[in-house]
Amino acid sequence: MPIFTYNDVNINYIVEGNGEVLVLIPGIGEKLTGWFLQIPFFKDKMKMIAIDNRGVGKSSRPNYPYTMDMFILDLKNLLDYLDIQEKIHLCGHSLGGMIALQFTLKYPYKVKTLILMATAAHIDPSFLFNQIKSNNSDYNEERVYKAFLKMLPALYSRSFRKKLKKNIVLFKQLKDYWMENPTRGQDFINQGNAVLEHDIRDSLNKIKQPTLIIASKKDRLQSVSNSKLISDKIPNAELEILDNLGHLFNIEDPDKINNIMWNFIKNHIEKNKV
Repeated sequence: MPIFTYNDVNINYIVEGNGEVLVLIPGIGEKLTGWFLQIPFFKDKMKMIAIDNRGVGKSSRPNYPYTMDMFILDLKNLLDYLDIQEKIHLCGHSLGGMIALQFTLKYPYKVKTLILMATAAHIDPSFLFNQIKSNNSDYNEERVYKAFLKMLPALYSRSFRKKLKKNIVLFKQLKDYWMENPTRGQDFINQGNAVLEHDIRDSLNKIKQPTLIIASKKDRLQSVSNSKLISDKIPNAELEILDNLGHLFNIEDPDKINNIMWNFIKNHIEKNKV
């Protein structure tokens, strides 16, 4: 995977496919490889860019509190480096959705459509930080694996966890994803600082881009009410509420999520051709 460097910070990313540009931003502690069930689908339809935010994966992990402005600038500088001149379709999950919202507010001329998954305009992060503190994994393999098992109930629905017990291949995929270049407790805390300062409730009405918001009733980390608030305040928004999926619903039901995303994107690609 290529690395982009500026100001002594390395940003790991991938670019695959051709056509209109779709950028995928992962959530807190999540790596670009967490999109492993979206990448094969979209790379055949679009130019797809996915990144490791600073603090995870193969990107740099400077040990200080990160801000939204840092995440936004990381993405802006990467797009400039890749010479992406056209407007992008921007998709973010959880923290990635918060970054996508703030990026759109700062650089509205760069964004064609916006897709927000399991995210918020403002949240009380205490539940999240309690999860982090209780799963403060280091690079000790045994501790990382225990943290993976402990986080499953927060990330996935009960029905999906039952499925994992029977699907050895999928369980191994998720375990290997968690274990490779694991996110340490301090990395979670450094990224989480950006959540503490995130409050754009009074700015949402400034977002004019077509916006797709996806939320799930079984998400233990992000309430559906957070997504409803965003939907109510963004003028050109549509809200898709899922019934039985957890926080990482893009992994639990990739076919459903990929098609929801693609139908939305395709609709706006076709509108612009008319």
